[in-house]
Amino acid sequence: MTEVKKSTIAKLTATLMAGAMSLGVVAPAAFAAEDNSGAVKVVDEASARTIDALQDQEVSDAEADSILQLVALDRVAQFALGNTWADLTDTQKADYVAAFEIYAKNQLKTHLGGFSGGEVKVTDVAERGDRDAIVSTQVTPEGEMPQTISWRVIEDGDWSVVDIQVQDVWFAIEQRAQFEAILDSNNGDIDGLISELKN
Repeated sequence: MTEVKKSTIAKLTATLMAGAMSLGVVAPAAFAAEDNSGAVKVVDEASARTIDALQDQEVSDAEADSILQLVALDRVAQFALGNTWADLTDTQKADYVAAFEIYAKNQLKTHLGGFSGGEVKVTDVAERGDRDAIVSTQVTPEGEMPQTISWRVIEDGDWSVVDIQVQDVWFAIEQRAQFEAILDSNNGDIDGLISELKN
């Protein structure tokens, strides 16, 4: 992968992950009890785990793993690969998901540390079905203007996060576009993408 491609991915990821994960480093405000559903609880839990992780201003591997337990990484990884997923062998699928997990953990560790203080307030829960919802939040980092961050969460046994919207951009959707661009430029070499995700 060229340096230009790496730079583009890094810039996009830094912007989205930093904005999205800033939700996790602020104290969750109270929300109406009648709306304290599993969808809201998973967002609150993500906040609590990230607050704990950042007490020493550094996210360890174990702390990143704890946060990512609340993300449906298999689903996000599959979605991010788009139609290419169906063309992979079982071995390639397993290798890709494992690489995606490494990538997600590294992004968490890299981009969480710069945020502290402030407040997050759940403002709305829009149900998309019995097991699918958008949890909207207003995040006010200390000394900064508030911003809206929305989390799409699903229930598949437990509630988990599958996408985060920051500044009208959904992270998983943008990541899918980036992965498709990489595969288009390298003649669909999934092994090349897997290798880059591990770095």
